[in-house]
Amino acid sequence: MTVPRTKPTAGEVSVDDDAPAPVVRARNLVKTFPVRRNAFGRPTQRVHAVDGVDLVVHPGETLGIVGESGSGKSTLGRVVSRLLIADSGSVEVAGRELTKTRGRAARRARADLQMIFQNPYGALDPTKTIGNAVAEPLLVHGRVSRRDMNRRAGELLERVALDPAIVDRYPAQLSGGQRQRVCIARALALDPKVLVADEPTSALDLSTRSEILNLLLHLQQDSGQAMILISHDVTTIKHLSHRVAVMYLGRVVEEGSVGEVVDTPRHPYTQALLSAVPEPDPAAQRHRRRQVLAGDPPSPIAIPSGCRFRTRCPIATAECASSDPALTKVGQDHFVACIHRDGKRASSVAS
Repeated sequence: MTVPRTKPTAGEVSVDDDAPAPVVRARNLVKTFPVRRNAFGRPTQRVHAVDGVDLVVHPGETLGIVGESGSGKSTLGRVVSRLLIADSGSVEVAGRELTKTRGRAARRARADLQMIFQNPYGALDPTKTIGNAVAEPLLVHGRVSRRDMNRRAGELLERVALDPAIVDRYPAQLSGGQRQRVCIARALALDPKVLVADEPTSALDLSTRSEILNLLLHLQQDSGQAMILISHDVTTIKHLSHRVAVMYLGRVVEEGSVGEVVDTPRHPYTQALLSAVPEPDPAAQRHRRRQVLAGDPPSPIAIPSGCRFRTRCPIATAECASSDPALTKVGQDHFVACIHRDGKRASSVAS
């Protein structure tokens, strides 16, 4: 799938001290889920889904979050959106603290951050019309009357290249691509400063995926919104993001501009992910060596000591079992959590 790259390249998004204030800033986010309790109802075992994650997103920037299934990327998106309450840590959106606010203050703050879900059919109420689904956020926030809901919904549908006449239809009467466009229109209703897109194309066919991704790209160009794009597809992240965060077992193990992370990956896990991306040139593909990780990811209930990737890492040493590496700066906008970050890069991930 090829997505035309008509937005600024990763290097054109400034992340230095002169950059505008971040529109999203998350600090030390932790989210666990109890899976076993004792006789008194107290948790004795927990799934560590997100474990001490920091994120910064600037206006007009797309931050891609990538990782294999179970890495915690979707949970992170829901915690940032406050659909899940963090165990600890904080999230600021447009200067407002989101994690501790309640009532009307929380409602006002959440208007600045909207989410696009993975399954568009599951995200829409099958008993409500499209017009109702799209304009309901405006009604909840007191920005439209019931009499004007369909008119305003039609305007939003036009913005995502849908016929306004479908306001009287129901989700079951639309295709998968149309339903996802409806979800995008609903997310745009409140003119949010940030969109969190969680695998927005995984439930769609290949041609429709390209249409939705291009739509998100053009909408960002027109409105200047920031975006957090969550995906397991490294190619999608590479084409649409300015910066990327690679997650493994609840932690960010590598972060930086797309150019630096993709061209010079420093973490063994990132190298393995990139080696799995097919090369469009058949001759070049034949000469690439795939890095296959040994074993399965550890259980998020019992995380290994030290570096959590060491049980699958091809360059792990005894020191990795006792040292839990933090993200360390290795380039202008490049951070890696690995004590062997200065080691030789595997040749098979050359792009």
